[in-house]
Amino acid sequence: MRYVKYLIDQVRRQTENEEVTDFTGIQDSEFLQYLNDAQHNLQALITQKCPDVFTAEKLIQAVPGQERYDLPSDCYLNNKIINVEYSATGKTEDFYVIEQDSLKRRTPGVSSAPIRYIRQDGEILLTPQPQSLGKIRVTYVKRVRELDLRRGKITSSAEVSSSGTWAIEAKEIDLDSLSEHEYVCVVDKRGKSIAKNIPLKDVSSTFITLESHTLSEEDSSIQKDHYLVGGLDTSTHGDFDKSVERYMIAYCAFKILKRDSSMDSNEASSELTMMAREIVESYAAVSDDVRLIPELNSWDDWSY
Repeated sequence: MRYVKYLIDQVRRQTENEEVTDFTGIQDSEFLQYLNDAQHNLQALITQKCPDVFTAEKLIQAVPGQERYDLPSDCYLNNKIINVEYSATGKTEDFYVIEQDSLKRRTPGVSSAPIRYIRQDGEILLTPQPQSLGKIRVTYVKRVRELDLRRGKITSSAEVSSSGTWAIEAKEIDLDSLSEHEYVCVVDKRGKSIAKNIPLKDVSSTFITLESHTLSEEDSSIQKDHYLVGGLDTSTHGDFDKSVERYMIAYCAFKILKRDSSMDSNEASSELTMMAREIVESYAAVSDDVRLIPELNSWDDWSY
């Protein structure tokens, strides 16, 4: 998908809202809100019909005696889990499936090899809790990343060892926008995630200080010519295929026309519904391969 600024420019032309200043016209922030609304609306429609389209995998370190583990920050609705596996060694060949269970069968204080998990408020509870170090592999429905404009272009980056903070020098910094966020993400020019969800400490016209942050295994090194975007799990480019741009533009244009009390909004609404139905059906038919009945691990009930 293209850089979100190009989508905003296209909607402006389409809705005749090209004249804008700091004090007049419709600001980019409103267009961004509608484009993000379009993404979330479309993902909800697709997920209802084919929940395995937006899947991702995350490895979580298991700790002896620890029952609770946070789900990934981009887990859809904070609870959409497809599969959970456990490996006491962390080796790929040693992972086995653990089954979902309810709180009625929770076994706090009991340590052994986990055989079940319980979902609770953005976390999973392993039962029994691990008795040694291990790895949890979670396959989940990934929420599409929020869209944001480029809020600064990095010219240099260094980790300040004395305080554990990140010092980033950048140009074209959008002070007003970044000051509204507690976290930032770093992306490349195509919107690929470089580093996610770094706590923002301070920002000036040329210099940004980030809180102590350890880059995860999925992160890359922050380098010159990368871009800053505000918020958690954000990017400058959408996660959908380029063919979905037309829906996002149409949705945003509909909202702008409706805001302007334009009669064109009635026609746009009908077109939008038809377009969404077509896209959802296309995603539902994304695979023509034969799907076999899954064969799961079989475990005897444990009694304690």
